[in-house]
Amino acid sequence: MQWGCASTPEGEPVHGKDRLVSFLAAKDGRKVVIAGENYHYVFDGDPSVAALLRWSGRAKVTPSLNGELKVARNQSFEGSYVLMAFDADLTPEDRVFLAQTGFAKTEVKYGDRTGPALRYFGTVYGTRYAAAPLKSADTLDFSRANYVAYVEQETATGAAAQPARTPLIYNDDGKPLLAGVPVFLVQGGTDYRCRARFMGICFYK
Repeated sequence: MQWGCASTPEGEPVHGKDRLVSFLAAKDGRKVVIAGENYHYVFDGDPSVAALLRWSGRAKVTPSLNGELKVARNQSFEGSYVLMAFDADLTPEDRVFLAQTGFAKTEVKYGDRTGPALRYFGTVYGTRYAAAPLKSADTLDFSRANYVAYVEQETATGAAAQPARTPLIYNDDGKPLLAGVPVFLVQGGTDYRCRARFMGICFYK
């Protein structure tokens, strides 16, 4: 099912959501794709995200997307996110690593937890593409439906361009490539209580 539409008669923004099926990243964390049923959202991971994807203590970090992805008429998008780790969960070495990665000290309340924490705010910029089927080995089995919420920035001057076909393809050996860069499936948890989420995905274990 397709959520949202290409345009509205009044040229108003269109709000929609896309069910997530996978999360893939390059080994260095610099290329990332959030794969939905309808679209693939491709962006460059910033240095902090790249470092966290390689860090053995990444399960101590709770990521979340702030609001909707804003999709322009040319299918480029931007969104903001926050990464957070409670001080009580961290070793002294963890705190040093996160501080060097760009996290700042703060006091927060998250769910039923309150206390000192380290927090990082970031922004993603990328391009939305039309989805193509993934191999079953490259999809994630979520315990509940997860979605990316988006708003298409329509205007009265014209409708949105049709998204190009996804750059996520398979080579002759059946390995996934993202714009020619080898990528791997970031394994996801299936426990809905998982604290560690990025754009609604529990993928840290």
